[in-house]
Amino acid sequence: MKRQTFQTSARDSTRISFDLYARAEQEALLLICPGFFQSKETTLFQRIASDLSADQNVLCLDFRGHGRSGGLYTFSAREGADLETVLEWARERYSKISLLGFSLGGAVAINMAARFPDSIRTLIAVSTPSAFEEIEYRIWSPEVIYGGLRAWDPKMGCRLGNPWLKKEKPVETIRHLRMPVLLIHGTRDSIVSHSHSERLHHAAGEPKRLELMEGGGHAEELYRHHPGRFLRFVQDWIQESEWNCNLRGGSDKESR
Repeated sequence: MKRQTFQTSARDSTRISFDLYARAEQEALLLICPGFFQSKETTLFQRIASDLSADQNVLCLDFRGHGRSGGLYTFSAREGADLETVLEWARERYSKISLLGFSLGGAVAINMAARFPDSIRTLIAVSTPSAFEEIEYRIWSPEVIYGGLRAWDPKMGCRLGNPWLKKEKPVETIRHLRMPVLLIHGTRDSIVSHSHSERLHHAAGEPKRLELMEGGGHAEELYRHHPGRFLRFVQDWIQESEWNCNLRGGSDKESR
């Protein structure tokens, strides 16, 4: 497997960096969107990308204000432009694109998938807030602090922008999605309660699924502590979505 780093620019000229994990020429791509304070450069996200590249090529980006990307982070207000430009790059090279978003990265993925429904084959959102304003903000609890220290990676970090900019609400935009949606959430998430994914699941159309991981924490921590189960959820959903898409395609041809 070969890992290559690329750069592109969002429409506001912010530099966006992303890594491509490619084993061979393929039609399928899984695009990973990390959350706040996370980066494609961390050991954990490199492991996630590498493990998932067995079945398709994988792309992992740094949103603005993170890693090698430029700009300042705006907590999902302007990060859609980052994902949009990476999607444009990917669409020129892949015909089957799936999105995997973690936490606020999942919020950006949902909002962008609603704008570009024909570009996304399936969507997976992990520990995603239904609305930024409704996050519980328990970041100073002992459980969160201890977990953060255990998970610390020197590649983590963020250059903060304006947190008060207007943001789209995933619980509203998810209603417009036309692709299969999988929501994954830990029942002991101390940062974003699993009730957020329950609200998103209620608002989404079919096909959809909600997987609650009993005792699981926040976002990428689900993979850290339960890698086999997490990977199985993601890989099975992508395969199931592809099978259903092919089945619908065949039915459409027969009807014509």
